[in-house]
Amino acid sequence: MAEMGLGYGSEFQLLRFLGHHRDELNNLIHESTGMSGAIHWKDFGYDDNKMCGDRELKGIECFKTLENYFQINEDWECFWPQSGSSMNWDAIFTIDDTWFFVEAKAHIGEAFQKCSATSERSIETIEKAFDETKNWLGISKNDMRWIKTDCYQLANRLAFMRFCTKNGIKAKLLYISFVNGYYRKSVTSRESWETNVWDKQYEALGITQDSVKDLIYHIYPNCEPDNR
Repeated sequence: MAEMGLGYGSEFQLLRFLGHHRDELNNLIHESTGMSGAIHWKDFGYDDNKMCGDRELKGIECFKTLENYFQINEDWECFWPQSGSSMNWDAIFTIDDTWFFVEAKAHIGEAFQKCSATSERSIETIEKAFDETKNWLGISKNDMRWIKTDCYQLANRLAFMRFCTKNGIKAKLLYISFVNGYYRKSVTSRESWETNVWDKQYEALGITQDSVKDLIYHIYPNCEPDNR
């Protein structure tokens, strides 16, 4: 988690909507997911080394309260590399018994990332997880190597969804793409997000809106009311 920009950026805008526009945010979530249950946001931990004093939830640590966490952790150690940086979640919440893992974006550059793994063992483990995920989604594992794309974050989030599903955990992804949310690099419309980011990433990974319609949800809060 990078240090938060004051007045702009995905972390600032997410905290802004959580603190000052919670009803608007929750309404967008309910509308996108089609679920009406209460939204329960999970607290972050603390980190004295961060300017903000907080740290993101990582990997599977949010499941520590589950009775079968020991088995989940064992399976996770086999499914995903344990060295290097783990998946950092911008936020996590639950609706009823479903977990939602949040990725917040405020400019296009945040959405495109390449894999930074260097060890052969880690790369092999990631590719194995990706092949399993592609098979789960009905994508031929030989069609493309997800690890070679610049859509690595979306790819590993989908792999995390696969891991949760096979461990009996109901899990979904929520992408919050802020409109007018970043100083000088703002995306000014939902259509721009869809055309320049999500359509391209879905195509690069060989997925379709239909194949992930019950797995990935998108909302587009507008950070500048005068530009609605």
